[in-house]
Amino acid sequence: DIRRVLADRAPTLADLTRAFAPLEAEAHRLLPRLAALRPGIGDTPLVPVPSRAGRGTVWLKTEAANASGSVKSRTAYGLVCAAVASAGSARLRLAEYSGGSLAVALSELCAQLGLDLHLVVPYGAPERLLDQLRRAGARTTTAAEGTGFLGAMDEAVRVAEREDRRLLLQHCAAVGAALHREHTGAEIIGQLSGHGVEPVALAAAVGTGGSLAGTAMALAGAWPHCRPLAVFPAEAVYGDERAPGGARRMNGTGGLGHGLRQPVLAAFPQDHFGFTDVSYPQALQAMRHLRREHAIAVSSSGAGAWLAASAEVDQGPRGRNAVAVVASRGTIEEWEHAAGS
Repeated sequence: DIRRVLADRAPTLADLTRAFAPLEAEAHRLLPRLAALRPGIGDTPLVPVPSRAGRGTVWLKTEAANASGSVKSRTAYGLVCAAVASAGSARLRLAEYSGGSLAVALSELCAQLGLDLHLVVPYGAPERLLDQLRRAGARTTTAAEGTGFLGAMDEAVRVAEREDRRLLLQHCAAVGAALHREHTGAEIIGQLSGHGVEPVALAAAVGTGGSLAGTAMALAGAWPHCRPLAVFPAEAVYGDERAPGGARRMNGTGGLGHGLRQPVLAAFPQDHFGFTDVSYPQALQAMRHLRREHAIAVSSSGAGAWLAASAEVDQGPRGRNAVAVVASRGTIEEWEHAAGS
């Protein structure tokens, strides 16, 4: 049962602050091909665009420049490094769940490393995605209808137990936050410092919360007053008490349902993050706006993060700056929805 596993493997705040570099070095020693793939991950551009009302600037951390086309290249790399280092071996059989971007990144990474991977996707995942995963050599299973993303998580637990695989469990992976703290956050600090910019806020849409938590920890070290904003879909808010549903929402985001909270965020004091909800239609409209006005393509979650960051700088004095993490350029389906809405 996924609830039992989430409780058993939930990280503490101390777990989230542990160093990633020693773990990475050990993984490289055990699996040298990981080190060879490292240059394709990270060092992504930071692109300034006006805020929604034009009173400030939002710096977009554009993660589409990663090897797999999304921020999940970082996550996949971190998860595999942690699995290899903790197992003390490069001979692994892995299982994980994903609705899209992480599945793509993991399948491509595991194919290059020769690792055996079984992925579980939610019911209704595009056939295009399943074909892509299978072409990369991953085994795939689709969760039962009506079970939402939580159903895919639950099925992945069963697959791991049944097939004696190591479940990566992204939602409890402290390594995700550690990697974003040492890599993504450090990159942003260097990039903003080069422009003499001090951000008042950092916004990121939340799937697991790893990118927000890690990046926020890094930025707090440089700018203690930088406010971290957790962006959730209005259709599935943080700690949503309702059962998981199939309503369209920002890709890769959302509350888990049944009152469950993302363990990475729950490890922090209750008032650590500001919380903002963005509906899917609002995100799609923001995608269109950024494409039309600023010639930049962003995912629905990235558009939601831009809206949240904009709200922060637009309500204060003119000329302030914020950062928004943009997971990818958006999927084919998201752009179809944006065009049709």
